[in-house]
Amino acid sequence: MNHQDFIAQSDYLKIYTDGGYEARQDKGGWGVVFTNQTAEQITLHGHASQTSSLEMELTAAVKALEWLAQTPYPQQIDLFTDSKILIEGLGGKIARYRRQNWLHLSGRPVASRLLWEKLELLTQQMRINVHWIKGHARHAGNLQADQLARQARLKEHVAL
Repeated sequence: MNHQDFIAQSDYLKIYTDGGYEARQDKGGWGVVFTNQTAEQITLHGHASQTSSLEMELTAAVKALEWLAQTPYPQQIDLFTDSKILIEGLGGKIARYRRQNWLHLSGRPVASRLLWEKLELLTQQMRINVHWIKGHARHAGNLQADQLARQARLKEHVAL
């Protein structure tokens, strides 16, 4: 099923996102699972090097919402993540970072500023309920997103 048909047939969407990073190989991966009310699914995934776990978690959420924003989307959207920092960011930390000129109280710059700003913009444009779920705790969508992120991370990186 293509992107437009999937979205057009969806009154409700669950989105599961996950990201991960392997320091020894300096490779990260992210995965996204979209599930609609009829349990049909579409998945996305990708990888990067010279990244971090936080960057991959944020990338997964941003990529999911960018993909969704390409066409009219359903009114009810629930995004599930096992990243507490992503939940905290959307719950007020982004606004605090902005007030502090994107610096931590220690004076250190906030990591992944551009991703935080994209995430904030996308969540403001859409009505999205964001939920934290415990990672690796038998949530099928989370386990699938985690597996996609792991598989993407293990792929060979090819220079384009």
